[in-house]
Amino acid sequence: MKRTIILAVALACAFGAQAQSAKDIENAAFKRDSVADVLADYRARYSREGEQQRKQIAPTILTLERELRLLQAKYERVVEVVSARDAKAALAKYEQAKLQPKANHKSEAGVANEVKSSYQPDASRLKRNLVLNDYFVERLSATDYKSLCDAQQRELKVKTAVENQTKRYGELLAIQRQYMEAPTREEADRLTKVFASKVAQIAEYDNEITSLWSSLYYNKMYAYDLIMERSGNTAMLDFSAEGTARAEREVNENSDLYQSDALVGYYARKKALTEYELQLASMLSLTTARDSLKVVAAELKNRDYRLSKLSLERRSFINYEDIAVKTPTIYNSKNPVPQTKIYDFGTIYRIRIGLFSKRPNISALRGVMPLSYTTAYNNGLYAYFVGGFRTEQEAKDGASYLKKLGFKEPIIAVWVDGEYYPTLEEMHRSQSQYNLEISGVATLTDEMKAKILSHKSDCTISRIGLNFVVGTFEGKSSAEAVASDLRTMSGNVNVKITKQ
Repeated sequence: MKRTIILAVALACAFGAQAQSAKDIENAAFKRDSVADVLADYRARYSREGEQQRKQIAPTILTLERELRLLQAKYERVVEVVSARDAKAALAKYEQAKLQPKANHKSEAGVANEVKSSYQPDASRLKRNLVLNDYFVERLSATDYKSLCDAQQRELKVKTAVENQTKRYGELLAIQRQYMEAPTREEADRLTKVFASKVAQIAEYDNEITSLWSSLYYNKMYAYDLIMERSGNTAMLDFSAEGTARAEREVNENSDLYQSDALVGYYARKKALTEYELQLASMLSLTTARDSLKVVAAELKNRDYRLSKLSLERRSFINYEDIAVKTPTIYNSKNPVPQTKIYDFGTIYRIRIGLFSKRPNISALRGVMPLSYTTAYNNGLYAYFVGGFRTEQEAKDGASYLKKLGFKEPIIAVWVDGEYYPTLEEMHRSQSQYNLEISGVATLTDEMKAKILSHKSDCTISRIGLNFVVGTFEGKSSAEAVASDLRTMSGNVNVKITKQ
């Protein structure tokens, strides 16, 4: 929109305010013929060069031919609004001027396509920095050129911020892995604080990248577009518009999908800007700058800004234990049966093997272990439990085993985030159900499927679009346990927990 307004104003100044002046005809004809001269030069070069050089020249010829058609149409419109007498006089004057040295038209440098073979950048040809050459100095006001140079200088600062941000992301990824492997809750809590600190640092770099890059990007695009508008180079303007639109689509499509929207915006728009600058350098024959920009463009293609979102899922440090039998029993006055440990996070299944008004004779419990007891439920009665299981199926298998040992009514009890459910049925009735939405992988490996089913054997796994849906889980902690295992198996997988 900005470029359209500027172009409209420029056209209004060029053809509206002076439409009745015969000078318009001379200017329009000069612009048209200047491009025609350049086109003739390129066509002559095309006929002389080899096949490889022709491939490089051909796009420029097509661009110039398009420019010439547009300028011819503009010239004809100018002639239409000028009286026949004035038009005849103006054309005669112009034809006479054409016979004079071309230096007479030096002041009218704003031809339709000033990117032509007659432009020789001298020492600028050897400069790696695109904007440090006389072409931009001559065609921009002092203020606009200063803004362009300032933007160029700030690019290094943005690049440093991007490198620091990606470095912190690598550190964040390492901390996440350490957290998942932390052997104790104390170590996990320490890593949680370090993780939060790194996240805050990344947020600061994100803000720096966004604030620096947005003004820098639009300043440079404005300057380049302004020159192309003034010269009437619509081909380059179209190239710029297409690149800009492509970058904005990429930004919108990837918004809020990855760790850093700042990186998404930077790389998408940096690619568009570099392609534009590379095209400018090629057309201006700034060979050193062009070669430098080619290296930058190649690096950008190999950079992946799609950094997966990282977070620390709360871990449970539950000590799961299978049933064992040891006779004589390990429990005695020196090693009494401990009280049942309640965990504030996570799910654990235990099997209740009896309710007693007072502590039972341990030898009557057939040597099963590990035992624990609590009087917190059942009106103060002693409830004795054996084992500690991660999944419902493991608990059911344990209950079947206890029946074979002679226990008549082993009952599976469940603790979910510290809340007690005396039976599976009561837990199922009261617990919310959750699903897992898995993305970031093309398929679920057999290992992943086995891990899911090891938590809950009756889980269903389905595919919706590009994502996988796994469910259902009773209680959020059960779903989080599966999500945690999947994340440790693949760094690319994204797992989202949704409530039914």
